[in-house]
Amino acid sequence: MRSSHLDVFDHLVDTLLPAMPGEGPAFTTAGKDLGLAARLPDVYARLPSDRHRRDLSLFLTLLGSPVGGMALYGKPVPFSRLSPTDREAAFRRMETHPAGLIRRGAKALKALVALLWVTTDDPDHRPPAWEAMGYPGPDGPPPDVPKVLPTEQVLRDSTVECDVVVVGSGAGGGTAAGVLASAGLDVVVLEAGSYHNEADFWHLEAQAYRDVYLDGALNTTADGGMVVLAGHTLGGGTVVNYTTSFPTPPEIREEWDRVCRFDGVFSGDEYSRSGRAVEERLSVNREHGWPSGRDQLLEKGLRELGWHVDEMPRNAAGCTTEACGYCTMGCRLGAKRSTLVTYLHDAAEAGARIFPRTRADKVLVSEGRAVGVVATSGEATLTVHARAVVLAAGALHTPAILLRSGVGGPAVGRFLRLHPVTAVWPRFPDRVDPWTGILQARYSDQFADLDGRGYGFKFETAPIHPLFLAAFIGWWDGASYKRDVLSLGHMGVVGILLCDKGWGSVGLRRDGSPVWRYRISRYDRRHVREGIRRAAEVAAAAGAEEVIASTMVPVRWRPSAEPVEAFMERVDSVGYGSNRTVYFTFHQMGSARMGSDRALSVVDQDNRVHDTEGLYVVDGSCFPTASGVNPMLTIATIAHRAASRLAARLG
Repeated sequence: MRSSHLDVFDHLVDTLLPAMPGEGPAFTTAGKDLGLAARLPDVYARLPSDRHRRDLSLFLTLLGSPVGGMALYGKPVPFSRLSPTDREAAFRRMETHPAGLIRRGAKALKALVALLWVTTDDPDHRPPAWEAMGYPGPDGPPPDVPKVLPTEQVLRDSTVECDVVVVGSGAGGGTAAGVLASAGLDVVVLEAGSYHNEADFWHLEAQAYRDVYLDGALNTTADGGMVVLAGHTLGGGTVVNYTTSFPTPPEIREEWDRVCRFDGVFSGDEYSRSGRAVEERLSVNREHGWPSGRDQLLEKGLRELGWHVDEMPRNAAGCTTEACGYCTMGCRLGAKRSTLVTYLHDAAEAGARIFPRTRADKVLVSEGRAVGVVATSGEATLTVHARAVVLAAGALHTPAILLRSGVGGPAVGRFLRLHPVTAVWPRFPDRVDPWTGILQARYSDQFADLDGRGYGFKFETAPIHPLFLAAFIGWWDGASYKRDVLSLGHMGVVGILLCDKGWGSVGLRRDGSPVWRYRISRYDRRHVREGIRRAAEVAAAAGAEEVIASTMVPVRWRPSAEPVEAFMERVDSVGYGSNRTVYFTFHQMGSARMGSDRALSVVDQDNRVHDTEGLYVVDGSCFPTASGVNPMLTIATIAHRAASRLAARLG
């Protein structure tokens, strides 16, 4: 990066994090004295692609020029030459700019500042912000636990042969590999991420996002409107998810059969048997879900209002109230029953060969039949010849593999659902310490069906660590932003998980990498609005003294001072569209969906790709519509059923 870029970034940090009265250096230290710009080149190098690096460089270049100043915030003056007051006004102008690209750039810069401010890669260095929050950081180094799964490395261009090659190792790929290998088939598993276990889980946000999340958790949908979170490690998302284990709802199973024009594929006994099998193997239960402080507050608010609340089913055993809250960064206790410690063990014990750090590039096809996969590991190429190919790279990457391979038909990449998540942030007079306790222990389906067709939202909580709040909550001025983030210990969260009716798409860039296009539909925005209103009411009923919406420009509500309608009018004025309200996606579905109509679907009732014999898809991409619930168990159920059928066919 150029020195001029670092100078602009230094002034940006000073604007977003100014010195202010308060107790301790976290408040009184000016942004320019934090040294964050010196760490920017490292983050720059870790951005997901050259395109992301070019975009960041361009935005910093524009901020450093008079022409750019005029375009971005209406003053022909470089950002660094503005007065502190004018710099704040300039950043607010970018956040609220009519041009989505400028709002996107402002949000990305604020997220980078947040990342550098409240995280560390060094377990011996505690950011000053942690002390002000009362955030303890990780409880010592990780345990010395040996890696027990045998894995293989690709050191040079190589070719291997097998019965089935499985691409991906999460809820879909891991389950399929375990079932197929246990049936006596010779299985090869390709996983783009590395092999991490308890000994690698330092419970530092920056390290965890870099090592076990897709693209370092730095990627977004094409317009920047939604941060994309997905697992990128052996075991996939099951290693870092919240252990929430809902079975496929009966009404969804029936809907999927109707949409697909299937006869009992989802609603029938075979699917139910597979569901029971994966629940047993993943140890799904309700016996290890003691509610954290934030879950207790969610439950209190729901019960005060007379709304539905229930215990969360989880695939975990051996959780402790003292040690939990951090295993979105990997479970040190080994309590999370991910595919890493279940189905992949089954596969390895049955002789499966597992290749971490090996990315599938395309499917090999001969005379209309899949005969293998070409993959890359470092500088080496691995060619796998197989009788069948099973794709389980997730709804973000499975369609990209199909597109690069030229197979799958016209529906490949269409109907992408993302279960958009936003939240409200209640601030309580007493400490909550929202990073502690079981990941998710309570939920509410009070508004899961707003339209009589199954579309609405769930309420859930999540452990909140410093970066999650600093990235999610909005910015209006430096002083209020600092106060919000540094009050993390008093924050709760009411998460709004939307079951989206609208959909997006997966395409390819010129370099073959996927691009995810998605905007929340007008239909779904109405449900988002209802979710924010109802979440605010839950927070107020739980005793919150202030509620903050997750909007680019923060909207605040003091329940004791005004009715909720006044709050919603202000949220309406900001809007619910791209880079106006802040969204994350934790669940990606539907981009290679099942169905009978080849024009509208990619795979049939056996999960076989319509136009290619021997090619199967067994991950969230094959969902016909959004599941409306956390999808891990549904993915595993689909994979179990499909793999059982494939094993019988090949056996």
